[in-house]
Amino acid sequence: MADPTTPATTNDPHGIRKDVDSPGQLFVVFATVLGLALVNVFLSQSIGPTKFTLPLQLAIGSVQAGLVGYYFMHLRQGDKVVILTALSSLFWMGILFVLFMGDYMTRHLVVSQ
Repeated sequence: MADPTTPATTNDPHGIRKDVDSPGQLFVVFATVLGLALVNVFLSQSIGPTKFTLPLQLAIGSVQAGLVGYYFMHLRQGDKVVILTALSSLFWMGILFVLFMGDYMTRHLVVSQ
């Protein structure tokens, strides 16, 4: 059994990486996510609804979600369980969107007077 007081070697037999994120890098990612949120608010308030506003805001939101997942949920460290969990959540969210759109597209417009 290994001595717990000795420093861990780089060749961990269990494949566990002990990367530590620098606070500066996490602050830059946090500031980027906040900046993108402010860009979204600016797009919705000042420009108004155009045909490009919604796709642009959805793209910005996807970049924000990707940054949060990659840095704050530690998807970049390559742990297979964490990546599998993230992919399974995307799979189930896709199923919910398909079911929602199937329900929405089959309803008829009812106008009451």
